[in-house]
Amino acid sequence: MNKTKRNLILSAAIINLINMVANLVIAILFCVNPEYANVLGSYLLIISYYSIYFVFAEIVAGIIASILLIYSVRKKGKYFRSSQKYYIAGLIIVIFAGGWIPWVLLFISMFIPDIIIINSASEVRQEQRAEDRASEEKRRKLEELRKLKEEGVISEEEFNKRLMDLL
Repeated sequence: MNKTKRNLILSAAIINLINMVANLVIAILFCVNPEYANVLGSYLLIISYYSIYFVFAEIVAGIIASILLIYSVRKKGKYFRSSQKYYIAGLIIVIFAGGWIPWVLLFISMFIPDIIIINSASEVRQEQRAEDRASEEKRRKLEELRKLKEEGVISEEEFNKRLMDLL
């Protein structure tokens, strides 16, 4: 798996976990003493006694999303292709229950390919030499075939047949 994609997914999962833990702490503080709403800011003004269950459900969903994302890139992303369903499920849950930073990181990770193969300079040189040898071999065989045709050893039909086989 591409390291950049893996790091983006892990960063999104960790940031989402931090966000959910912060939301949990704030929700618990609000449950213990509703007067903390004035101290902690406008976020807690949204939370009321009838919607506290929604906040806890959102926190649980966010934690589950982070677990799914971390599980999808286990063992350095070795099994990512077989566990993409966990990545998709985590992504969807983060979209609905997570913060916007994890969502943006996951959105960016969607456009990064799973695998990037980068050949070293020596591998590129070896491939180039192999291609050069193959083209030189073809050129040599074409030259021999042309000489045989010019000398009259093979007919036009035989020349065309061998030429098609060679190409």
